[in-house]
Amino acid sequence: MKHKKLLYLVANDRYFCSHRLSLALAAKEQDYDVYVATPALGDHEKIINADLKFIPLPFQRGGMNPFKELKTIYQIWKLYQNIRPDIVHHVAIKPVLYGTIAAFFSRVPLIINAVAGLGHIFANNSWLKTPLKIAMRSLLSLKNVQIIVQNPEDFEEIKSLTQKDNIHLLLGAGVNLKEFYPIEESKAPPFKIIHVSRLLWSKGIKELVEAGKILKRQGHNIIIQIVGEPDLENPDAIPAEVLQEWHNNNLIEWLGHRVDIANLYQQAHIACLASYYREGIPKSLIEAAACGKSIITCDMPGCRIIVEHNKNGYLISPRDSEALANAILNLISDDKLRQQMGHQSRAHAESAFGEEKIHKETIKLYTCN
Repeated sequence: MKHKKLLYLVANDRYFCSHRLSLALAAKEQDYDVYVATPALGDHEKIINADLKFIPLPFQRGGMNPFKELKTIYQIWKLYQNIRPDIVHHVAIKPVLYGTIAAFFSRVPLIINAVAGLGHIFANNSWLKTPLKIAMRSLLSLKNVQIIVQNPEDFEEIKSLTQKDNIHLLLGAGVNLKEFYPIEESKAPPFKIIHVSRLLWSKGIKELVEAGKILKRQGHNIIIQIVGEPDLENPDAIPAEVLQEWHNNNLIEWLGHRVDIANLYQQAHIACLASYYREGIPKSLIEAAACGKSIITCDMPGCRIIVEHNKNGYLISPRDSEALANAILNLISDDKLRQQMGHQSRAHAESAFGEEKIHKETIKLYTCN
């Protein structure tokens, strides 16, 4: 029996490896012939070593040159013409838009469009929001398209565009509960507050730095660890020199890109993502929950699915450094409260975010045609 060809189109190889590699391997175990098209930015070797068919594809997530963008769509179309996939799985808005155009003209039988958050364009009322909605309304309403969203707010937003029953709510990319698990934390200061994300202003990093200043002026012994790198294709990226200055002034420990995320969470006391970005569901907070951390995040779509206020952490208002400082202070001042919230985080991760469950629900969509 011929195996179906499944092709993933993702704009960044590191993102694919952190968010979709385990899904691709699960699909491979189900006898799909798996291809991955993404730029070769350094992590593509992991794709090759996983015995998936890697196809290097130039893709500028932040590109605005119309000629280059049309060339990218043409390259995707040509790729689909050559591979003739049975299923394409596009992840994030730009691959969804460009990939769906290419798949339509290549007559791909089934298109899976994963809208992993609506991003800064929707969050900031960019001038691109209206034309983007028009494009999405046309492309996501095609009869052979199935749409994956990660939170109820995005579900309603996309539903208002398509008016169809092709939208599926899946809670993020999932987490490996065997790799990410709790250990007994140190109860002695310094207290470590860890933030893991792409380093964008809208992820609330400046607000976390300001909260740290407030607490340090009050004499509290804390360390703020920032894990990640600036996303240079995003206009919202925090310049590396700013991060380095914060690091040099002992306002943060900037750890850069790390692969030992589970260990870093296990050694920390509190996980924080004070994001006002229009998240899908932040994988970093799912991983923090799996490691049994109390969590502070903003009352925003996606984030509020992971944190129930006063149960496994705190939901605070966006861009509010004082509220963030107060939330941190509550947790570092009460070991028992912090541990209770951490236990609730782990229980929530086990019930809702295990990757086996997410993989099963996603692969089920591959049979929609």
